[in-house]
Amino acid sequence: MISMINFLFKIILFAITITFLLAWGYIKQQRKNEELITKLYRKIENKIMNEFNKKEKLTIKDIESLIKGTKVSLFWTKNKLTVTDSKLFIKNLIKNMLNKGLIIEIEDNNSRLYKVK
Repeated sequence: MISMINFLFKIILFAITITFLLAWGYIKQQRKNEELITKLYRKIENKIMNEFNKKEKLTIKDIESLIKGTKVSLFWTKNKLTVTDSKLFIKNLIKNMLNKGLIIEIEDNNSRLYKVK
């Protein structure tokens, strides 16, 4: 009788574990695109901040050429995200970095330059 209860307990525990893993996988699958975009923004921000270690000021053209071709992927999926048209991406990126306080915008000879805050 006790071995039967022990066996049923193990089956229920196994079923709960499988259900949890399936639910977790389903949630991860649904949030995949969000995670890819977030990872891409973080990678590009790091690239730009590293470039500021080499140069004091950067123009939009410098940043566009720096981020073009940047790729990210998640280890558990085949999906990848790549910046192919940096002009479409740059406006949101600069706005986010300005809002976070990572960079500041300055004007020099009627052109916009960016430097570390």
